[in-house]
Amino acid sequence: MVISVAEEHETSQQSAVSDKYNGHAWFISYLLSNVSSGLTSPLIPLFVVVYLQSNVEFVGITSSIASAASVPALIFWGNLSDRIGRRKIFLIIGFLGSFLSLLLILVVNTLGMYILTLVIFQVVAMAATPVATLLILESTVEKKWPNVMASFNTISYIGLVAGLIAGTLILEVVGHGGRSVLPTLYLYSAIVYLAAAISAVFLLKEPERKLSRESHALSRVFSFRMVERNRFFPNAVIHTPRILKEKGKKLSPRTMKYIILTAFLMFGFQVFFVPFPVFVIDKLNGNETDIFVMYLLNNIASAVAFRVSGRSVNSLGLTKTMGIALFSRVAIIAAADVLSLLLMGFSFALWFAISLYGIMGFFWSFISVSWVTSISKLALPENRGKAIGYYNSFLGIGQIAGGLVSGIVSQVAGYNINFVVATVAVLGGALTILRYQSSITALNESGTRIRGIPH
Repeated sequence: MVISVAEEHETSQQSAVSDKYNGHAWFISYLLSNVSSGLTSPLIPLFVVVYLQSNVEFVGITSSIASAASVPALIFWGNLSDRIGRRKIFLIIGFLGSFLSLLLILVVNTLGMYILTLVIFQVVAMAATPVATLLILESTVEKKWPNVMASFNTISYIGLVAGLIAGTLILEVVGHGGRSVLPTLYLYSAIVYLAAAISAVFLLKEPERKLSRESHALSRVFSFRMVERNRFFPNAVIHTPRILKEKGKKLSPRTMKYIILTAFLMFGFQVFFVPFPVFVIDKLNGNETDIFVMYLLNNIASAVAFRVSGRSVNSLGLTKTMGIALFSRVAIIAAADVLSLLLMGFSFALWFAISLYGIMGFFWSFISVSWVTSISKLALPENRGKAIGYYNSFLGIGQIAGGLVSGIVSQVAGYNINFVVATVAVLGGALTILRYQSSITALNESGTRIRGIPH
């Protein structure tokens, strides 16, 4: 999920946007789509290991291939919507395409078929992603952007949590341990996507004005990943890198270096996150419900922390806030390694593992806000949007690489070695980015508040 916010600014220009858009009833469509996302977000490790009887290596491969498919799709759909000048049709394509592609899960019986289904799903689902935020901004007067975006993302997040809760309850009612329930969850998700598409047809009107992603006004709009691993990419983005005919000034070397450092840290995080659910199943006898609970706790912790993360940045500063969050994550990943080596036989091991995964989510909001705030200060005002677009895309690259490496290392060398690799990667990345952060803090560490970050 993405939290998009705008810097505090004054404008005397009033948009001629019709009041009929003020209700934003079509937010219901995104509420439903996020319910679907919550139903399926924990399913890759479960489907690969439990349903297809495969191993952790193929969990990493499946996750990475599916994630990689969304990268060109996101850019393609974003550029196409801008070229055509329409938004609504892409929302419908995304939701309806998600419904149709997830129906394929009913005939999946091999890993190759499952990966192909996820790739198709990612390609069509991405149609709805780059238009969502523009739909809001194009149908709202500029001075109301922060408030409307906050409402949109709150509704979307409620849908995500509702989906995870629904999945947990379904597993409890149906009973875990039965392979057939996992395709059923995909089927339920598909039906909810269909409801999202139908609601978009009737509730969403095409905005009367169009905004260019390159416009100066949109350069002041930021994107925060409030939830770290919802699906594979954020639910809403504004700025996407353009492969061809790149416009505007190039990003400065210091901005690109910072973005690359964030991608490396995301790589380290994913080395831990991707195999951990499989570790819980394989080594701690966890079941499907346990995995859903892990994801639910992680996402709730991230949302709770988001309410105070902006205040922390303003009071403690970027470097200290980021340092506390990053080293806390290092400690948690190291604790997972201790768990895999010394605590396997204890009765509390399963709930200790679930707690570790949940607590990890708490620190993401502090990291995300710190990173985006730093990048926004490093970038020139006219290419700030481009910088945020590259940041989101490079995080995706880190996710893809981390998932691939983690599966191979876990299968070949064992989970404990994989957690050591994750600890070393995150620790090394944390020390490097904090050193770099300290060197650039003097640029703009004036304590100025940013409107839209909670404080």
